Amino acid sequence: MKLNAGVAVLVLCTIAAACSGTSGTVAPADTTSTTAVGQPSTSTTPTTIAPPTTTEPVDTWNVEVATINVLHGLVPPISRCAEYTDQCNIEARVEILWSQLEDDVGCPEIVALQEIAARWFEVIPEQLPFLCDGKHVLLTEDLGLPDQEMILTSLPVLEDGRVELAGAPVWSAHWAQLDAGDGLTVDVFSTHFASNSFNPPCSGEQPATTCLDACPAGSNLGDCHPYEALAFLDKNAAAGSLQLVIGDLNKRIDEPRIKVLLDAGFIDTHLAAGNAECPEEGGVGCTTGIGDDRESDYAGLDRADNIPQRRIDFVLARPPEGCTLLVEATDDDGDGTNTGVWANLPLAKPIDGLYFVSDHTGIQADVGLGCA
Repeated sequence: MKLNAGVAVLVLCTIAAACSGTSGTVAPADTTSTTAVGQPSTSTTPTTIAPPTTTEPVDTWNVEVATINVLHGLVPPISRCAEYTDQCNIEARVEILWSQLEDDVGCPEIVALQEIAARWFEVIPEQLPFLCDGKHVLLTEDLGLPDQEMILTSLPVLEDGRVELAGAPVWSAHWAQLDAGDGLTVDVFSTHFASNSFNPPCSGEQPATTCLDACPAGSNLGDCHPYEALAFLDKNAAAGSLQLVIGDLNKRIDEPRIKVLLDAGFIDTHLAAGNAECPEEGGVGCTTGIGDDRESDYAGLDRADNIPQRRIDFVLARPPEGCTLLVEATDDDGDGTNTGVWANLPLAKPIDGLYFVSDHTGIQADVGLGCA
């Protein structure tokens, strides 16, 4: 569907690849024979956010995106979800998630989920026909691991596959190349970058700590992950596609691992839409930390007075060379999706005692391209 450029925030950037080589580039497990054309590397330039404008580009496209780390719900000490709670009442949490995706986010065309554990691989396929009238298909690879990624999409799928990151099998991504219509291809890199739970220095002494040669000396796994994401997209993304790196990146916007992506031409859609940064005391605009100060068998999801504390979840977008990124701040086109947070407030009435779907807040974005 067309994006109303008259109410969009126009974001200007030029494309630049942060990795000059492809040595050590990972590939999706089931797409090793792909011949997708990567975008050429060019020198980086600072990202600039332009003021709102009513100038209509020659051609516009858009796509609706939502992402959330759903909290795997594994037993202590991995999380605070006691064993008897069934991963913090996963069936109730999927019910909440479906309701919020439909009522608060407008059934977005792309939904990215992180921290997918075993029970999620059972419940999500069972309940998928009841999300948004069954319009979405499930893209994932169940390896029986406690922390994986899923992409749900209503768009035609061109290719998809799991991507191993440094620290595999703990850290990974799922990539999907989607046909958004009217000639627009979207490359989605849904990922969960390293947290402090497993973030040792890069080392070639064992496979799980081997990082790309392009990563700076002295990197830990999390430092390397943005370089791996860029190298993968440079090799596998469709020429001229809109590229999205989305998910729980486990660092704030001003920290080095996020700056690697911004310097490579990716744009933080949350700020580009004019949303406020997460305040130091927590609250609106923050995306994680719900229940941090609460001891509960349900990880604090059963407390209505919890608030998120930090912003570490993102929808980062990179337009192709010659195009402008359009970010719709509010839902002026009526598709139900805007750009900002969702699932950040407690339910007015709890479901099975739960006020929140996760200890993370969701991020949504209505983004597109204007190309001359």
